[in-house]
Amino acid sequence: MATQLEERVDGHEIPRDNLLLEVRNLRKYFPVKRGILRRTVGWVKAVDGVSFYIRRGETLGLVGESGCGKTTTGRAILRLIEPDRGSHVIFYDDGRAIDIVKLRSRELKAMRRKMQIIFQDPYSSLNPRMTIGDIIGEPLVIHGVARGKEREARVRELLEAVGLNPAYMKRYPHEFSGGQRQRIGIARALALDPQLIVCDEPVSALDVSIQAQVINLLEDLQKEFELTYLFIAHDLSVVRHISNRVAVMYLGKIVEMAESEELFQNPKHPYTEALLSAVPVPDPDVQKERIILEGDVPSPVNPPSGCVFHPRCPYYNKNGWEICRQEAPPLVDVTGNEHFAACHFAKELKLHGVTAMIERREAK
Repeated sequence: MATQLEERVDGHEIPRDNLLLEVRNLRKYFPVKRGILRRTVGWVKAVDGVSFYIRRGETLGLVGESGCGKTTTGRAILRLIEPDRGSHVIFYDDGRAIDIVKLRSRELKAMRRKMQIIFQDPYSSLNPRMTIGDIIGEPLVIHGVARGKEREARVRELLEAVGLNPAYMKRYPHEFSGGQRQRIGIARALALDPQLIVCDEPVSALDVSIQAQVINLLEDLQKEFELTYLFIAHDLSVVRHISNRVAVMYLGKIVEMAESEELFQNPKHPYTEALLSAVPVPDPDVQKERIILEGDVPSPVNPPSGCVFHPRCPYYNKNGWEICRQEAPPLVDVTGNEHFAACHFAKELKLHGVTAMIERREAK
């Protein structure tokens, strides 16, 4: 189902060259029910008006603290959970703009061939009663792509592509390590030749040495199969390594989005600056200046008025700007070079990136 789109999202122009996915005003609220009659007494605003875009062949990293809405965003894009009314997830395919939110069941099934997901937990995401050959080949059967010997040949190709021996086809998930299981999950995601893969913290449950192997595998597969990734993670070092651009989430909203190195070296939002101050530096002689945020993350059931970050923002606490408490800042391009930030004072504040923090510390 094609749809005509506005040329502006949240007040800024959307670059439309080589666009694959555009998310506009994505919302997902979960009801809070209490009492014997289970009446709705409130809403958990897990994702609250998120907008971003992904170009073909790139990796967009989506980062933030646990509970900020990253995974919910990824699953809502694929409609593994249903977005709320007013959300738009636009997939550009062969000159058409397809609003995934509006697709009916049959249309959505066809769309799933173009979009897949790699789950966070390699242990619970695989059916323990199925062989890995059946697990990887199941999408081929469901979508009528291949059966019999053709399916088996395709499964062998996929196992080789992710670095596993095709002779393992008859084995069960419990016979593999965590890293091998995640490779099986990656092979399953590749089975239908998708264009977009949502990687939902694919390495967070793995040992550090295995994380590097899986990240390198994902990069190699991206080049080989011309894939586009939405890479969800909380480890900024991993995101910096694999992502072309990075979007930072806080309390259900995107607060900053920019090219990876631009964001790491020149942050425009105080929350991003605080996150970067916690990124470890692989040098025992270097100590960075750590920014400790006061208080806890507010409840998504009752988020703060105005800027959702203002109760913990060191610059608000220092200056007491009323606009931060009263008005929610829009996500706007603050540099004219696709560096978006949701902060009233993004152009005035002198924030420090990773390198600047190290230089300041060494100067002291």
